[in-house]
Amino acid sequence: LVGGNDDAVHAVNTLAGRGLRTLGVARTIPGDLETYELVGMITLLDPPRPDSAETIRRCNEYGVEVKMITGDQLIIAKEVAHRLGMSRVILDAGHLVDPDKSDEEVTQHCERADGFAQVIPEHKYRVVELLQKRGLLVDMTGDGVNDAPALKKANVGIAVHGCTDAARSAADIVLLAPGLSTIVDGITTSRAIFQRMRSYALYRITSTVHFLMFFFCITLIEDWQMSAILLILIALLNDAATLVIAVDNAKISQKPDKWRLGQLITLSLVLGTLLTAASFAHYYIAKDVFHFDSEKIATVMYLHISSCPHFVIFSTRLSGYFWENIPSITFIIAVLGTQVFAMLISIYGLLTPKIGWGWGVTIICISLGYFVFLDFVKVQLFRYWSFELTAKLWPSKTRRTKLQDRKAYAINHARIVGNISKVRKVVIMSR
Repeated sequence: LVGGNDDAVHAVNTLAGRGLRTLGVARTIPGDLETYELVGMITLLDPPRPDSAETIRRCNEYGVEVKMITGDQLIIAKEVAHRLGMSRVILDAGHLVDPDKSDEEVTQHCERADGFAQVIPEHKYRVVELLQKRGLLVDMTGDGVNDAPALKKANVGIAVHGCTDAARSAADIVLLAPGLSTIVDGITTSRAIFQRMRSYALYRITSTVHFLMFFFCITLIEDWQMSAILLILIALLNDAATLVIAVDNAKISQKPDKWRLGQLITLSLVLGTLLTAASFAHYYIAKDVFHFDSEKIATVMYLHISSCPHFVIFSTRLSGYFWENIPSITFIIAVLGTQVFAMLISIYGLLTPKIGWGWGVTIICISLGYFVFLDFVKVQLFRYWSFELTAKLWPSKTRRTKLQDRKAYAINHARIVGNISKVRKVVIMSR
């Protein structure tokens, strides 16, 4: 309306560099109702929430890459990104619809960029679509009608506090608390639940393999059976130990988790087989070396089966060594309480012939030592068995090729990002 004004354009860009939106104020010239003159500017500040920078930092720590999509000017978007602790690699929305670039090139721009400016609803939808074609799981947050298409397209659409009805209908999750910190709480809670489920599944499969292999084989080989009351006690103590997994101090993984059934089953079979070997060793040592009768052997086996597999639960809760993450007090008391209960029954012979303190303490110490050995075996399996693309111990040639291609792409991506950073530094220094 007021025509070209270099000073006004420079002022707008300067204010935008400080993250300020600018509203121009003009008036008509007396005697000429169709001509306007600029009389001033009103600046508007829409700062990010105080917790936004911390939320983005924590998301990055947990392997969640954050990209900003805004309708503001490119200069404003870069300043906001800087305040949030993000890189200033912000692209104009024109890159998303450039006819001279292929979808592959545009997708690479989407992956490298930390955000997009001057976007419209169709641009948001296209960003989500391109990232999904790359095989990424995309989460979209929004609050307005213009965010609804992208929220619907995303793998997980999150409507923030105070959103419109359209955004709420299109989203998968609606946040009732203001701010984005709730998303981080959701990530940590879900990963803690996953770790507990994984710990429970690994321990349960391991103990099942152990019980089935030992009792099936020993019944066929020796025609020996444990009394029903002792079997019931073993089952009850086993359930009591596993129930407290729900209140364990789960270790939050730094990367997104994934169910790997091959890993789970193989590790369970290895641990279950080793526990079975220990049970056979206890049985034959008690029978052939110390010449215990069948009832006293039952007491020895009861204490062994009630202690050694139960200690393994301290190992299955982590992929590293058991001391790297201390369990909760409730977890420790519940598991160790079952051991004390089983030991007292065996020592004093409440429901079975007693074996005395010497044998009771010896069996518990052997179980502790064997638990440390099993924990070492578990760590070595995790360390030398790659689970990145496959759950097979020996990946096929095709899978190995995919793994190599992914690593090559990651190296090339890091090189490109490094070059962009170097160019940015040179430009800043030249100014």
